[in-house]
Amino acid sequence: MNTRPLYVADCFAAHHELADRAHALSRFLRHTNADESDLLRLGAVCLQIASERALGAREEREAIRSWVECEIGDLQIRGATYRALALGHIGNPDYDETFRAASQATRARRDELLRLRRRLRQLAVI
Repeated sequence: MNTRPLYVADCFAAHHELADRAHALSRFLRHTNADESDLLRLGAVCLQIASERALGAREEREAIRSWVECEIGDLQIRGATYRALALGHIGNPDYDETFRAASQATRARRDELLRLRRRLRQLAVI
């Protein structure tokens, strides 16, 4: 990839914010709900690794693959956060803040995936 638009960094930042939020919730839940804490931590690590690989990708296909892998961590974080809310271990404000961060990361990831796929189609035509 020759050019790296600024919004790639915005996508990475949104995923980094979600991972930070999940790590904070994981630390908060460590003593009250170890299972959800572990799931949040694992989801955050998966998200961080995949987003860092996507940011450092040299080819569009590699970046697409990594951004798609981010969805696994995103879903893990969403599910663990919901279960912690349902069990009463976190309140609505914590859930809402995490859901907002997850929604922003998902929106940014989908926009970036569309851009990358468009770029691949353009290269295939040339």
